[in-house]
Amino acid sequence: MLQELAIQNLALIEKLQLQFNTGFTTLTGETGAGKSILLDALGLALGERADSSLVRHNTPKADVTALFDIEQLPHVQNWLAEQELDDETQCYLRRTVTSEGRSKAYINGYPVAANQLKTLGGFLIDIHGQHEHQSLLSANKQLELLDAYANHPALISKTQADFKHWQNIKRQLQKLQEEQADYQSKLELLNFQNNEFDEVNPQEGEFERLSEEQSQLSHASEIKLACEKAYAQIEEEQGAVDAINQAVHALESIVAFSPSLEAVITQLNSSLIEVQEAASEIQHHAEHIDLDPQQLLFVEERLSMLFGLAKKYNIDPEQLVEKHQQIQDDLMRLEQSDASLETLKSELDQAWANYQDQANTLKKSRQKAAEALSAIVTEGMQSLGMPNGQFAVELTDSEQASALGTDKVLFLVTANKGQPLQALAKVASGGELSRISLAIQVATSEVASLPTLIFDEVDVGIGGGIAEVVGQKMQQLGKDKQILSITHLAQVASHGHNHLHIAKQTQDEVTTTQVNKLEPQQRVEELARMLGGLTLTEQTLNHAKEMLESAQSKTA
Repeated sequence: MLQELAIQNLALIEKLQLQFNTGFTTLTGETGAGKSILLDALGLALGERADSSLVRHNTPKADVTALFDIEQLPHVQNWLAEQELDDETQCYLRRTVTSEGRSKAYINGYPVAANQLKTLGGFLIDIHGQHEHQSLLSANKQLELLDAYANHPALISKTQADFKHWQNIKRQLQKLQEEQADYQSKLELLNFQNNEFDEVNPQEGEFERLSEEQSQLSHASEIKLACEKAYAQIEEEQGAVDAINQAVHALESIVAFSPSLEAVITQLNSSLIEVQEAASEIQHHAEHIDLDPQQLLFVEERLSMLFGLAKKYNIDPEQLVEKHQQIQDDLMRLEQSDASLETLKSELDQAWANYQDQANTLKKSRQKAAEALSAIVTEGMQSLGMPNGQFAVELTDSEQASALGTDKVLFLVTANKGQPLQALAKVASGGELSRISLAIQVATSEVASLPTLIFDEVDVGIGGGIAEVVGQKMQQLGKDKQILSITHLAQVASHGHNHLHIAKQTQDEVTTTQVNKLEPQQRVEELARMLGGLTLTEQTLNHAKEMLESAQSKTA
């Protein structure tokens, strides 16, 4: 339930904080007073598109916060918990819009995307606009309204899931069939490629190892000669080892006179050991250098084969093993595609059968709802000044299956006795369509799971006793739900459990919109204004008082 709406710097509203009660609340005011601003503000909080034109002139940003009581809405609590946005039994939705058009959204103080606000808003409020009767002629809208009345979201979700599963398998099958169109040529190509790689048989790390070996073999003489020369410079007479030994002996002969040289002697002895170890490594390396022209020829031929294969497939030699494995995998997949094709065909048949079963279950639910909706809308039409009105929901098979099942819905109506039922678009006048739309909206609202319903001037085009019935119906809905109705009819407004008045005022050449909760006497005056204009007479005041007392007596 909507508990509070706080608005700052939005259009003509400078600062406004509204508290909402349970039951049926009417919102009235003169044309242009700003009734639509409240819906714009609420729409922002619920994730609708942000528009910088809504920001109050000469202010940096607009700010809207809506507070909801969700104690009786476990599905909303669960959604918030899943999104890690929960905050006990209350829920704050906040939206800011700057004069440059940038917007930010928050749920319980956490920054979120606007579409998350919209998703959450769909669990909290349903807004019926005054122009909905225009969309009522659409087949899609008629199906949507029937499903709303049937109140079977789980059936629709399952049907959508089964349809999506069938489509996914169908796409996989089509792709595999396209691949098989040139099955033989692909098979021959992959077999040829695999044979080429099998002949070369590249091994992991082979190219790097052979490259190093080739480099060593091709420079074997130079390496061996350099190693022998280096070894001689170190170990032979007058070499590095001899020179270090002579240096150590010379220092040892005078260390007694200069003890600080002891460290130098130690360092030289350490260096001598390292130099001798290096000489040993050089000697060992030289001894293992083979002057083997045959091995060099073999390595170079092998490298040439690897280079040639890599060039043909436009890859680096290091990628040959990976490419070989890829060809083998593709070949195996292609060879197994026949079996996969049969498996997918079987899965497709099963998926289609599952979808049809689910679509039939959905159809039965819709047929049952169609009968009930036909009766209740017929009753609504007759109570709204169409005593001979008849309404029926016709359910037929659609030409094409979809995620919403296999049904096509058509609303049929007749307003006159003795006339056959025909498509709504063919027989309903503008005024009749408005009343039929209202009857459907009231019928679907009665079974809706949403706690708050808003009617935005849906009573346009009606009046008198019919408006009285509209007020009674909304009053009745208000016993179980929170109903907000923006109306210009006194007959409707008088039935509200609560009454908010919206007005513009100008001070210091600045115009603002104000909203006030009306007390009983103020309600009488507002109803009198709605009945008789700005000049209030004793007669209109008495009429208004009598209307209010009569309407409120029905709330008991």
